[in-house]
This record gives sequence, structure tokens and C-alpha cells, in this order.
Amino acid sequence: MKDRMFVVPGSFVPYNDTVTLLTYKRLRNLDLDMDVFCFLGRADRSIEEELKNDPAFDKFHIKYTSDLDWAIARNHPLRLPVSLLLMQKYIRDSVKEFEKKPYRYLYTSIVPGISHLAGLAIKKKHPEVIWYASFSDPFKGSPYKKTDLSRKSLFYKIAFPVGSYCFYNDRYEEAAVRYADKLIFICPEQRDFTLNQYPDTEKLKEKTVIYPLTYLENWQMYRDLLDYEPVRHEVKRAVHLGRLYGLRRIDSFLEALKELNDEIEDLDQQIVFHQYSEIQKEDIAKIREYGLERLFFIHDKVSYKESIDLMKEADILVLFDTLMPNEKIQPYLPSKIVEYLMLKKAIMGICDPNSPSYRILKEYGYDTVGSDKDTIKANILRLLEEDRSYDHSLTKLNNDYYDKVLID
Repeated sequence: MKDRMFVVPGSFVPYNDTVTLLTYKRLRNLDLDMDVFCFLGRADRSIEEELKNDPAFDKFHIKYTSDLDWAIARNHPLRLPVSLLLMQKYIRDSVKEFEKKPYRYLYTSIVPGISHLAGLAIKKKHPEVIWYASFSDPFKGSPYKKTDLSRKSLFYKIAFPVGSYCFYNDRYEEAAVRYADKLIFICPEQRDFTLNQYPDTEKLKEKTVIYPLTYLENWQMYRDLLDYEPVRHEVKRAVHLGRLYGLRRIDSFLEALKELNDEIEDLDQQIVFHQYSEIQKEDIAKIREYGLERLFFIHDKVSYKESIDLMKEADILVLFDTLMPNEKIQPYLPSKIVEYLMLKKAIMGICDPNSPSYRILKEYGYDTVGSDKDTIKANILRLLEEDRSYDHSLTKLNNDYYDKVLID
């Protein structure tokens, strides 16, 4: 008889989210039967189709509780009172569900953080269970909690700290760091940033596992990235897909682009940049002030399928990273870096040497990285001039490469 794992991830596939996909990738190769107890989120049709064709999904038995948008009311602040009740209910019901069967393993996720509190409640009653706690972003010491709210509305100034306390509370992270048997991190930088804040850092590191971001070789959405016809546009098309907010600052990039535009008369006939998804009003104002409307185009957020098509059609992929130049470690790693590397296209990384993005792009042979104005200018000029092909190995990006990482 196979061992069983109880999975309390908060949300799970076919709800489409970076963390739900991360959870599925980490667990699908385990030779276990898995019972998943989670909130009900809106199913993504493309993910549903992938799961239908993935035999590994058969080992997951999902039971849903409350609606995700009510239980984790990040985008619906007026639902917060109900959310607080449903989160507490999730903890209580998770313990009840766990006690229905004999489980050897337990898995929880930092997003939503209530998942780790459910894990702690189970671990305290059943210390014999082996608890795997997964991390995707640091909560304790997160620089995003120190966001400048001076230009925000009164409602936002109230909602932001309340939301941070309810959904990104340090105690969610601390519960797992102190009591889980295994801690799973995306990269060494994330591990070190998180654990360096605890007095017993070295002892905590002994129970960690690095399980990087990966792709699923047999999923069509990833095969589409591997099997495509390369394109080359007369005017090079550089694309960034993702939010620009908080510490994803583009000030130096816009200054570099302005200087190049002043120096090169027909720059817009050589390269254009496209931003898809959220961008700050301050950045939009600078684009207009610098006269970059013909060089930097802003678009609404697109679906995952559309984003894949845009990546395939691009000449250059742009990665705007979290910038923390004065810190020893920058722990955030954009998930899109996997898709970028799979395409083997030119990449411009606006990132600092203290970040995992910088390290990874360098390891894969990319020289067009850096965040200061002069470096960005030089990188844009290099990308204009070169027509280079990349041929790095994708072995360590393949999810199947890590089938024995968690449980042998």
C-alpha cells in the first residue's frame, strides 16, 4: 500500500496561479496517493485540458471547501470579515480532514499563508507526520510591505496595511520555518534571505530543499514554447509580460531609453518595447515627459495563452526584476524566467548582481543584464547589433529532472 500525503495548499489546479502550478509540479512525480483539501477557485480551461492528458493528475483526490475569492479576499477588501472567518474554518476543517485517514506526509504553501497555519495545527496534534512547507516569496522582512503610500488614496492607505496583516503576516512564515520538517525553496537566494532572519539559521538550513522553477515537458502549453518557428522583425520587438509595481522600478531603463532616443534619430525604426499588464502612473508620466510614446507601448494584461504567443513573436524578452541594490540578497525570482529560457531568445535582464535572475541568466550565457542607466544603454545597443542564437541545455528546467528531490 502506498503512503499518503495530505495537501493543504489553500488553492490548487485547475485554478491558474503561479503557486498552484508550483505545488502541482513539486508533487506530481511523487509515488504517493494525495488528498488535497483546498478552496474552490475559478478553473482555467487550458489547465483543465492539460490535466486531462496528464496521467500524474489521477493520484490527486481533491476536496473543496469555501470559495477562494471569499476566503482569500485580496482583491475584494470589503469581503474581509467573511474572509477571516473562512480562514479560521479552513484551519479547523483541515485538522478534521487529516484525521479521517492515516497520512505519512503533509504539504503546505506560503501563498496563501493560512495554509501554513493549517499545517501547524495538524503538526501540533500529530507530531509524527512529516511536514513539507513550501515557499515562493518571503513574508518576514518583505520589502514590499514598506511600499511608499504617500501618493495613494485614503482607501488604499487603509486597505494596504490591513491586507498585509491578514494575508502576508510574518507568523505564517514563522509557523512553517520553526515547526515543519522540510522547507522547500525556489532558489538559494530566497532560502538565505528568509532564514538569515532567524537566530538558528544554520540549523534551519539543514532541513531545506532547493526545488527550482521548472516546466512540464508533456504539457502542450510548454511544448508550444519548444516547437515554434523563430521570427525576426525589421524593427526588433522587445516584450515584457508582467506587472511593474513596487520595487520593479524602471526609472533607469526609461532614462537610458531617453538618452538613446536623443542620440539615435531613427531609434524607433530599430527597436520598440511593449509592456503587458500593470504599470504605475508615475512611469506613464515619465514616458510622456521623455517623449517615448513611439518606443514604449503599454497594453492591458493578457491571458497565459496570449502571453505565450507574444513571447514566441518577440525578438527580445525583457525581464524587469525586483531591485534592491543596497541589500546583500534580493530573494525574488520571476516565474517567467523559465519560459524565457525555454525560448532561447535574446533576453535583457534589468536586474542586480544580488538577485537570482542575474545569477541564472549569467549561468545560461546572457551578458545583457544590469540595472544602472549606462549598462542598460550598452545592453540595448548590443541587442540592436547582434543576431545571436542561444543553445543552452534545458535539462535542469525540466520538472522530471527533480523526481527524487523531495522524497526518495
